Amino acid sequence: MDFQATTPMDPRVLDAMLPYQVNYYGNPHSRTHAYGWESESAMELARKQQVADLIGADPREIIFTSGATESNNMAIKVSLFHPSSHIDFNRVTKSTDRSKFIGTI
Repeated sequence: MDFQATTPMDPRVLDAMLPYQVNYYGNPHSRTHAYGWESESAMELARKQQVADLIGADPREIIFTSGATESNNMAIKVSLFHPSSHIDFNRVTKSTDRSKFIGTI
């Protein structure tokens, strides 16, 4: 069994996320109402305390995406605009994955 398409959720993650799936479901980018403010606050807290602090990163370096294809596309686009970045496509993906995002370049 592989977890490429879906992964079982750790019960601790479910406990932490459930309030935002049921009660605080606003778009964190909507800054004109309380639902958005609450979601934005939770996202920024997660970005800093649950991710950045854990790996010793600056919170501004943490970008949440919806999945692998979006992440791959973003990595490729960023590398193209930063000359000091070198991306080895053979290390990033398997040959079967390339068709999903090769159009980015």
